[in-house]
Amino acid sequence: MPRWQFEEADHNALKNSGFKMHLMELLDTLLVYRAEHDKPNAGQGVVKIRGNDLAIEWLPRSKFEELRDV
Repeated sequence: MPRWQFEEADHNALKNSGFKMHLMELLDTLLVYRAEHDKPNAGQGVVKIRGNDLAIEWLPRSKFEELRDV
């Protein structure tokens, strides 16, 4: 289950703009692709947004779960 870690105003802005929905669709596509092509950590994609930069990191399960539990 995806988990969003944003201030409420930022989360609402992302949701209301449609960005959140499109990002979830992109992540779903990438997860399926990575799984079909035996890429490591296919289910542990973490999106990092810093200003105008967006990056997706594919983390080992232990690191992913550590971030998820924060």
